[in-house]
Amino acid sequence: MANVKDCPGFETFGADVKAARSVKHLSRRTLAEIVNIDSRYLANIENEGTIPSLPVIIQLIKVILSI
Repeated sequence: MANVKDCPGFETFGADVKAARSVKHLSRRTLAEIVNIDSRYLANIENEGTIPSLPVIIQLIKVILSI
């Protein structure tokens, strides 16, 4: 798994996902279930700078924009 330090342009991705999730009033568990990933993996994306795979990025964006 890539980390933000390895992917220029993704420095705020995790914080952006977390902020969007908060605005949509989604718990980490709920968003993770919708996207079909583990909630700990989502926590790593939000807090540790883990960059998810492209399919997960697409699913996160679709869910955040549609709810």
